[in-house]
Amino acid sequence: MSGWKFLFVTFGCKVNQYETQALREAWTAQGGEECAAPAQADAICINSCAITAKGERDARNAVFRLRREAPEARLILTGCSARLFAAYTPRPGAVWAEPDLLVPQEEKSRLLAGPWADMDGTPPDAASPAFPPFRISGFKRARPVLKVQDGCAHRCTYCIVPQTRGRPRSRPVRDIVDEARRLLTAGHTELMVSGVNLAQYGRDADTGDFWSLLRTLDAALAPDFAGRARLRVSSLEPGQLDQRGIETLSACRMLCPHLHISLQHGSRAVLRRMGRGHYTPDMLERALAQLARHWPVMGLGTDIIAGFPGETEEDLRLLLELVERLPLSYAHVFPYSRRPGTAAARFAGQVPHALKLERAARLREAVAQKKRLFLQAQRALPRMLVAADRPPVADAPGDAACPSGEGQVVQGVNEFYAACRVRPAAGMTGDALCRRTGLLAVRPVACDERELTVEPLDGRPRL
Repeated sequence: MSGWKFLFVTFGCKVNQYETQALREAWTAQGGEECAAPAQADAICINSCAITAKGERDARNAVFRLRREAPEARLILTGCSARLFAAYTPRPGAVWAEPDLLVPQEEKSRLLAGPWADMDGTPPDAASPAFPPFRISGFKRARPVLKVQDGCAHRCTYCIVPQTRGRPRSRPVRDIVDEARRLLTAGHTELMVSGVNLAQYGRDADTGDFWSLLRTLDAALAPDFAGRARLRVSSLEPGQLDQRGIETLSACRMLCPHLHISLQHGSRAVLRRMGRGHYTPDMLERALAQLARHWPVMGLGTDIIAGFPGETEEDLRLLLELVERLPLSYAHVFPYSRRPGTAAARFAGQVPHALKLERAARLREAVAQKKRLFLQAQRALPRMLVAADRPPVADAPGDAACPSGEGQVVQGVNEFYAACRVRPAAGMTGDALCRRTGLLAVRPVACDERELTVEPLDGRPRL
């Protein structure tokens, strides 16, 4: 088929974003052209997520909506919700739509051959322990994901990911280094080193563990890119922050002083019921105290689940007190989502929905206060480096009409993962600022509850 158009709709994690980009590049190489409207597309691919019940519901709704908007297009559903979609039974009389092709997550790499690829036969990913053959040379966003690991074998009691992503698989070190260099050479200034469970990198192959990978990656890239670009780690478990981990984080020249920790709760009793008794909140606090000697300023984010089965007010109190003690700059707070097929779905003591929402709201308010304090402290810093992540946007409704582009801002994040609005220097447009290469050297001039406002140092927006 010649002259065909495609559209991707992506839900969920950074790994999904990476895999969508790999498919986008593969389909473009085969003659496809990406379009913006479903009605223009000959093929539409929904890359789905199933981490929560809402994610699964979003996939079903997308199938229904896109079937209505593009009835002639080849509609493909893949990702973590694909198998769950096949097992879902709609209510009697409910309006329903199905995709033309359902591709389970473990077969997603087959789509690299195109939207009309033959899906018969043995799934390549299921038959081989090899890392799925995704690769990218660019990214639609300015800060690419660098996927290094897939799958998880831990089986937390609330999590369906091991059923949808399968066993852990580690990407070869050479492939990771080559892709990182390719992306940085293309002009990207920040890479997000990501996987489904970075703690399990190397357990399936003779690659070394995650810390050895990070040291190898830094050593390979720093001579050419240190000071011009940087690496950021997507998510770690508290148990990874042992002495070797802290030494690695401190030694890497290209690494951002920022961590995102998969914490989930502050009560040891709840963590044990979650299947996460292999670490304690105290372990995290001790590790952060050590790391602060090397990173006196750092960003810290975490994931928190509110209303897990059996959670008491005492458990919540322990969690709120931990949030107060930690130097958090943000947190993702989720009410517990009951996932059929997981152990926790059968636990006694399910917390009522309204109470889960109320507890999540209390936690979000506590986190919001921590974020406000963090941004105020960031406001006092003399300089920082911003990786721009969006084209210029209007600073105010009236600015959109400004033909010169003056008054526009560039959005991005600094090394501590604080959201920044970069105001161009006098006489410089947002477009001109976005065209500059490298990290933007800036100073903060204001902050609100969400972000910093910064401006280029001396009108020179790069090192």
